[in-house]
Amino acid sequence: MTEKKYVIDIKSKELNFKSLANLAIILNKMDMDKRPVALDLKEVESVTEDFFTFIKNFSETTKLTLLNIPSELFALLNLRRYDKNVKMFNNNLDFIQDKNELINRKFHVVK
Repeated sequence: MTEKKYVIDIKSKELNFKSLANLAIILNKMDMDKRPVALDLKEVESVTEDFFTFIKNFSETTKLTLLNIPSELFALLNLRRYDKNVKMFNNNLDFIQDKNELINRKFHVVK
């Protein structure tokens, strides 16, 4: 039997304090210990510093996953070493199959 997983599509173009507070309420109501949850970020164009705090806080207590991450945000997550705490996938199918996790631990800034 396949493990059930949840994908939450983020419909906001910006993840700021208000949108993240609403998302936290939803996530806190879910039983994330029993079923993995992924945030689909394909429509997100910008994030505030609150996003990184949100990810850090949730990754300490749950197995939160990020999907369809815009390239600029992916670079920031790697520079801040969030890739060590949060699973990241290119798409929903990879998340469902738990294959092809995005890992970029050797990321360097080139001048």
